[in-house]
Amino acid sequence: MKNTPTTLILAIAFSSMSIAADMDEGKEMYEEDCTKCHDSSVFTRPAKERKVNNLEALKKQVHRCVAATGSSWFEEDEENVVAYLSETFYKFNKAE
Repeated sequence: MKNTPTTLILAIAFSSMSIAADMDEGKEMYEEDCTKCHDSSVFTRPAKERKVNNLEALKKQVHRCVAATGSSWFEEDEENVVAYLSETFYKFNKAE
């Protein structure tokens, strides 16, 4: 099969697209795993008292929690939980 310019462009475009986070899966994982250590008060305290103030910081914090608990989450699982927390509690703009 020949790689025409159109085929190559489409292959690059599709390979760089990320799969959208699964909010339902993120909520389920949050409820099953995250609430073992803390409740939602860590997300609902005033912004000036939060350790997490942007989307990148949220990603890092979720990753730290996963590592600290020894959870066997995949990167996709972390992305789902980040998306759920961002949408539900933090309201971070995805473009941050």
